[in-house]
Amino acid sequence: MAVAEFDTPELKEYPVIPRLQEGVMKHSQPYTAKAEFQEKLGFPGELVDNWQQVAIDKMGELNKKYRSLGVYLDSCVKCGACTDKCHYYLGTTDPKNMPVARQDLFRKVYRRYFTLSGKLFPKLVGAEDLTKEVLDDWYSYFHQCSQCRRCSVYCPYGIDTAEISMAAREVMDTVGVGQKYCNEIIGKAQTIGNNLGLPEPALIDTLEGLEEDVEEDTGVKVHFPVDEKVQMYY
Repeated sequence: MAVAEFDTPELKEYPVIPRLQEGVMKHSQPYTAKAEFQEKLGFPGELVDNWQQVAIDKMGELNKKYRSLGVYLDSCVKCGACTDKCHYYLGTTDPKNMPVARQDLFRKVYRRYFTLSGKLFPKLVGAEDLTKEVLDDWYSYFHQCSQCRRCSVYCPYGIDTAEISMAAREVMDTVGVGQKYCNEIIGKAQTIGNNLGLPEPALIDTLEGLEEDVEEDTGVKVHFPVDEKVQMYY
């Protein structure tokens, strides 16, 4: 077996924070999900006409459903402890890939519609209306988060950026802007039964090949059941 050759990076006492390059990753967007997969999950197949109001209503619903979401949106003090912990920011140097800046994409809209100060003095508190440009930023940057939660470990307040990212993605799904690699896989798993969308004969053939490979490598004869009732042990 070939072994990859690489040099282990030198561990330094203080991290090197890269120079900011604003907007360098704004163009990076995943493919949108096809309408057929969106609709199977209960989401619209394309951007709805009244998407701003639908999005705001969904934000309100999520804020009521998850108390933690509102706490995270209200408690950030911009200390920057999360900044150099995000591998997406370190790798891209785009300031909007800082966990705190990614949160703010959602937070500024939340403040505009769900806080008194944001309704009365939006510019003073960094609140903004939900526009198409803001939605495009959401689609770019909330899908550049792997939701590893490394930033939450280092946040003195325990703010979970992943929960904010998931909320933003759910809002986008609700207005008809779903991401292909999530929603199509979920749709295939729900309708066909596996994430690859393999029909049953192809899946059975694949598993039979795997059974042969396992037996050849380990000497153990195994069986991967498909649509068979089996005894589960816990």
